[in-house]
Amino acid sequence: MHSKRSLLVVAAAVLSLAVLVPSVAASSQKPFYLAKVCDTNTHCVVTYSSLDAIPKGTEINYSGPDFDHLTAVFDIKNGSATGHCAIASIFGDPSVPGRCTFDTGTGRLTQLHLNVQVTFDGSTWFWIGSYSFGNAD
Repeated sequence: MHSKRSLLVVAAAVLSLAVLVPSVAASSQKPFYLAKVCDTNTHCVVTYSSLDAIPKGTEINYSGPDFDHLTAVFDIKNGSATGHCAIASIFGDPSVPGRCTFDTGTGRLTQLHLNVQVTFDGSTWFWIGSYSFGNAD
């Protein structure tokens, strides 16, 4: 009787792992951190990035009618990415983060999905969030 119970516990554990593994594998989100300084409202330079594909020195350029409807573009060697940012909240209350999302890329950044909160300490801008490469499902 004891061996049947042990076998049942082991079988249940294996079954639960089999159920969890696909969901863990499908969730390939990785933490992302970036710091940048800006010389204008439309041009910034990365000073640190946790993602090797977006190295220090990468330029990020912005365009748009206002701070809640910005298009952000950065070009790297062999690729680029385009995203959308809404950061007006930072100017009203610096404790309320803005947000940027990127779902369009070329070259090495094809299928980049980047979702970050944006904060500003008065001299440096920070992006903190997650990224993945692959089809958005």
